Amino acid sequence: MVLPLVCMSVIKRSVSLDDSVAERVEAAADEDGVSFSSWLSSAAEDTLLLREGLRGIREWEADAGELSAEERAAGEALLDRLLGDVSAKSA
Repeated sequence: MVLPLVCMSVIKRSVSLDDSVAERVEAAADEDGVSFSSWLSSAAEDTLLLREGLRGIREWEADAGELSAEERAAGEALLDRLLGDVSAKSA
């Protein structure tokens, strides 16, 4: 089976990081077997998705009312399960 070649547009940026953050990113990238830039890009994507999700919750709550404690607990449990599944697969 031949997989299609995926071309992704990349923009090169120069960023400044605290020394301790850069060291931890380097270690995490090495552990994950990816480049420093790739690890940062992935972390930024994760953060953006989280922000978009939180924005979506706020918008939904503005229309439907605030989530109850039970609904929040159910959402947290689902998130833990889904993230646990991802962690287990990547381990």
